[in-house]
Formats: sequence, structure tokens, C-alpha cells
Amino acid sequence: MQEIFSVFQKYCGSGIYPVLFLIALVYLLVTEKDRKIRIVLVETSLVIAVLFFFPPFKKLMDYLDEGTYYRILWLLPMTVVIAYAGVKLFGKHHRIGFAVLALVLLLSGEYVYKSQHITKAQNRYKIPNVVVAICNEMMPSEEEERVWAVFPEELIYFVRQYTTEIQMPYGREMLEQQWEWNWDTHPIYKIMREDTIDIDALAPLLMEYNVQYLVLNRNVPIVGDPAENGLEKTAVIEAYDVYRNTAVEIFKKAVD
Repeated sequence: MQEIFSVFQKYCGSGIYPVLFLIALVYLLVTEKDRKIRIVLVETSLVIAVLFFFPPFKKLMDYLDEGTYYRILWLLPMTVVIAYAGVKLFGKHHRIGFAVLALVLLLSGEYVYKSQHITKAQNRYKIPNVVVAICNEMMPSEEEERVWAVFPEELIYFVRQYTTEIQMPYGREMLEQQWEWNWDTHPIYKIMREDTIDIDALAPLLMEYNVQYLVLNRNVPIVGDPAENGLEKTAVIEAYDVYRNTAVEIFKKAVD
């Protein structure tokens, strides 16, 4: 039981949502008369909660998938229960309800930008502007097939969020393989993640994998001459150089 309570405590963190959920659940248990709502919101939540704190159930879940027991709590409809109970409680008392809601938000909320992992969105895509600019620089025309490009690892996550017109020989599986996947490291990625990038070793691989564009972070040193390896610089965008690999053509779309 101690381990179960530890998992529950870590899941709850320092927020008050679990407390609000418990209050809302008790309130609905006493006041809700609609049988369908009781089953979906109240009774289902109680069954999940009881199972979560039931030691044999934890042993079974650990046997099936060790280390993810906390995900059982994801099944609890906390926000829906809190919202429904709040509307039900204050539905006929709008002014009091608004004041209480504002107080709850003030007490339970936190300024999200205090976190180092959250920054204000720079555009409607919610990705760095530099990614948008780089992708637009190499975006194929309507008559051209999709292009292949190699990006520094810090940009990989964002490219696919912006466009599918730019393909990459490897994606986030390279960045996360040490935690989640057992992928062999892509030969291009092996070079791109080095402290110094060897252009002479990289260029043949760009040809082998039919990569038309290369993006390099100018803060990462390189050895070898890009121009001598068929890499033509087409743009400098913030801290990144964009190169066109002239050895690999961009194909036109087939016309019926």
C-alpha cells in the first residue's frame, strides 16, 4: 500500500485538482439523481479509484506492464466531474458561482511561463519562427515532389508539425531511442550529433539517401568544405545555414 500511495502522491503533485475532484465526487454522489450520469461520472470513478488502491490489482498491472501504474489515474474524469459538479452547484447562483470559480482559479492556478519548459508561442503553429523560415526556404513548388532534408537534432521535432512536404531520413526515434526504442542509429545522425561535423563524411551519405537539403547550426564546428562537396549555401537564417545538395535533383511531379 505504501508504494501505491507514493504513486498517487507523485501523480497529484502540489496541485489541488485531486482535492477538488474528491469534493465534486462526494457532492455528486449525494445529489445526482440521473442514473446515466451517476454511472458515467460517479460510479465509474469510484470503481477506478477502488481498483487503483487494491494491492492485488497493482500486482496484476505491474506484471502486464511494469512502471506505468500511474496511468490508471488517467481514466479518472477529473476535469469533467469538477466542471459538472461546479455547474450543478452554482447553476442557479451565477454571481456567487463566478466569485467562487475565480477564487479557485487563483488558489489552484500557476503562472505557466515560470517553467523553463514553456515559452510563449511565436506563431500560430506554436513552433519556433526559425523552423518556419527554414522550411519555407526549401519548400517544393506545386510542380515538384516532396524534398528530403537533414536538420540539427534540436529542430527535428518541429519540422513535421509544420509541413509534410519536407521529409527527413530520420526523426525523433533517433533522439529518444535510448529511452523508448531499440533503433540502430542512422549513419547521417551519427555524424550530425558529433561535436564537430565532418562534411567530407556526410556528403556521400546525403547522396546515398537522396537528401536535397542540409541545415547546419553555425555554432557547431565543421571540417571539410561544403562547396567542394556539392553543397551550395542558399540562406542564412538566424543561427542556421541552409545548403542545397546539388548532387541530388528535385524531381517534378508526374503529369497524367
